[in-house]
Amino acid sequence: MGQTDTAGSPPTDTAGSPPTDTAGSPPTVTAGSPPTGSKFTFGARPTIGASAALKAVAQDTSELVRAEIELAKAELMAGATANATGIGMLVGAGVMVWLAVQGLLIAAGFALALVMPGWAAALIVSVVLILIAVALALVARGKLKTPVSVETAKTNVQEDVAWFKTHLRGR
Repeated sequence: MGQTDTAGSPPTDTAGSPPTDTAGSPPTVTAGSPPTGSKFTFGARPTIGASAALKAVAQDTSELVRAEIELAKAELMAGATANATGIGMLVGAGVMVWLAVQGLLIAAGFALALVMPGWAAALIVSVVLILIAVALALVARGKLKTPVSVETAKTNVQEDVAWFKTHLRGR
């Protein structure tokens, strides 16, 4: 309905006549203020007061703190996921050791029992399996030592505090 042409003339309706307010009279225009009944503003935009600006800064700060907390949570979850992977590997290593002990002890024991006494064959097979289990446990231990860090969130908060100190000094 209300349109403004490129020459800056007042808005007109689709029929080309100037818009009217609810009483049917053409709108009044004063310098620096929008016409009465118009949806458009002309001239300089109003500025917000100090209390509204402080309220906006407080709201932005609150949103920033919430975002930093979410980032810290995400970093902690990433670290916890790495630890869970290490724990899963350790459990898998234990299960594999158990299954290996059952199957290989039987097979290797029978094979070695052909050339030596049965107890010596079982001892050799058991020592080899224990060495494999130790290797898997060391790999899992290395995975569990993955540090859980919130360095990115900490750095962001320090940068935010520094920015506030420099930009809000003397205000």
